[in-house]
Amino acid sequence: MRTYKPLIFLNILLLFTAAIPLFAVDAVVQSTKGKVEIKEPGDQWQPAASGQNLSRGTYISTGFNSRAILELGNSTLEVKALTRMQLEQIVENSDSVDTDLFLEVGKVEANVRSSKGLRNNFKLRSPVSTAAVRGTGFVFDGFTLWVTEGTVVFRNRVGQSRWVSEGKESSTDGYSAPSNAQKTLLNDQFEVVSSLSGGGGSVKSSRSLLSNYSLAILNINWE
Repeated sequence: MRTYKPLIFLNILLLFTAAIPLFAVDAVVQSTKGKVEIKEPGDQWQPAASGQNLSRGTYISTGFNSRAILELGNSTLEVKALTRMQLEQIVENSDSVDTDLFLEVGKVEANVRSSKGLRNNFKLRSPVSTAAVRGTGFVFDGFTLWVTEGTVVFRNRVGQSRWVSEGKESSTDGYSAPSNAQKTLLNDQFEVVSSLSGGGGSVKSSRSLLSNYSLAILNINWE
């Protein structure tokens, strides 16, 4: 029995080491326009600045007529006006870069690119749906996905999914299956009435889409 103990310990150590990410990748604020604020874990809201690193767990919030462009490794993310989003995880492993973002309210546009020799597993979720990609471009507001390049897996809260290809869009309310992908009619009409910075509260957002879904209402109670 004494002979096998070192081997067992070595195998466990190798498995544990393989599961550890090589290192965390910080998001970087490339540029800002208007009122853009960030909230680091355990900290207060403060203005965002170009060149600033955003660590895991950081929230970013944009005001009226505002936006922020983030660098996430080789990928870029434009955070549109009246958006609140959290950077849940960006880590580089031996064979991939894994990015997980949570869109509480608002709209973002992503351009996802893989590094040489590394897969880019990019996941952006909202309270009602999730968009998961490996190298593509898309716009996402939590309800509707518009794909500008490549193909995206669009999934609702109960796990139903649909592949959406370039030039098409799909929508879900969270529990209905993502709609049949149809030719995209992307526009910038997006209205949110909220207070995005500071303490908790109730948010109501409405949006107009040139699609079969003319109006969607979202109520979120932030902690």
